[in-house]
Amino acid sequence: MKQFVKIILVVAIVALFSSSADAQNSKKKQANIAEVTFVSSIDCAGCVKKVEGNIPYEKGVKDLKVNLDDRTIYIKYDATKTDKEKLAAAIVKLGYTAEEKVVEETKK
Repeated sequence: MKQFVKIILVVAIVALFSSSADAQNSKKKQANIAEVTFVSSIDCAGCVKKVEGNIPYEKGVKDLKVNLDDRTIYIKYDATKTDKEKLAAAIVKLGYTAEEKVVEETKK
């Protein structure tokens, strides 16, 4: 019985330390996530499909949203694997413009 309690205690300690390490790794990953929005020359559903079918495969891309109404491409990416210039170049390579949209922060 004592051996069973020791095993349970060891498993609990290992689980505690591993979840702590996962939390630290998660914080590091979140610190490297950046966002950019491009105004583009997309003008049809086919353009949206082309962007959505290619840009997510670029290295470091974590999330992509394309809005045809205001012709914007929103990308969330890992800044350790890519940057705004490479993402813009990937959009240009597809045949569209990619001008960074600067979002002004409102003062509180």
